[in-house]
Amino acid sequence: MSLTFREHGPDFAAEVGGVDLSRPLSEGDFAALQAGIDRCGVLVFRGQRLDDAAQLAFSLRFGPLETALKRDVYGPGAHPQVTRLSNLDDEGRRLPPDDERVVYTLGNEAWHTDSSFKPVPARYSLLSAREVPPEGGDTEFADVRAAYDAWSGSDAGLRKEALAGLVCEHSIVYSRSVITGDLFRPDEKAALPPVRHLLVRTHPATGRRNFYVGSHCSHIVQWPLEQGRALIRALDAWSTQPRFVYAHRWRAGDLAMWDNRSVLHRGRPFDRTRFRRLMHRTTVAGDGPTVPGEAPGAAAASAAGRPA
Repeated sequence: MSLTFREHGPDFAAEVGGVDLSRPLSEGDFAALQAGIDRCGVLVFRGQRLDDAAQLAFSLRFGPLETALKRDVYGPGAHPQVTRLSNLDDEGRRLPPDDERVVYTLGNEAWHTDSSFKPVPARYSLLSAREVPPEGGDTEFADVRAAYDAWSGSDAGLRKEALAGLVCEHSIVYSRSVITGDLFRPDEKAALPPVRHLLVRTHPATGRRNFYVGSHCSHIVQWPLEQGRALIRALDAWSTQPRFVYAHRWRAGDLAMWDNRSVLHRGRPFDRTRFRRLMHRTTVAGDGPTVPGEAPGAAAASAAGRPA
């Protein structure tokens, strides 16, 4: 059976059929998936029921994997390259809603792109649904390529051409402080200094441009703080209009893969006091910094005195 791609919209968010991801892929099928993720930004595979070993093996076909943050590695058989997104403890019991581990995950309900708070941001994320609630808990994806194409300028008269070369500072310490309050210990903050990325990125395979924004994006370097944040908020709002968004309703056994260079995403709320949710994510590492000539860690060296 050959692969099939059923797209949600033109060149955006396709459901893939005709593949069993627990088995090794042929070179032809892998090439088709690579072309599909480049074109669509989001690929959804139904009925896969992967364990961590199979998910890791499939993910590694696309490149080296990131090591997850220590906060995200827990539970039975925890693996350093598997991020656990859940409201369950190590014994599989629902955590209280005010447990710090639950509060921390609320940050995922803001629009973001994975690992933009790292000097080398992520390429792909692969999220496997192990347990899902009967209602709520969807994941939404926003096509920031289409949003960039459609944007004609700001209310203040700023045009698309003026955004080229602008650099933003990204920080998970900043984003979590806005959403959930200050949850990071001093040693965690020291290990997660702010980093710099271009506001407009160009996809290396397709040449399409997009807004690289989201909740981790704090401010525009060398702009007045509030002026930069106002523009970032405006671009976030523009990029996440319904016309640019695909909402995925999860079924147990689904795997969703997305290109962090092409889309924003967010998790949607669900009743954590009644329902269980267990998701495992693997993340394919990026190729390098987005700012030309920027060495990994350069932003940290110049971050003294900058807002967090």
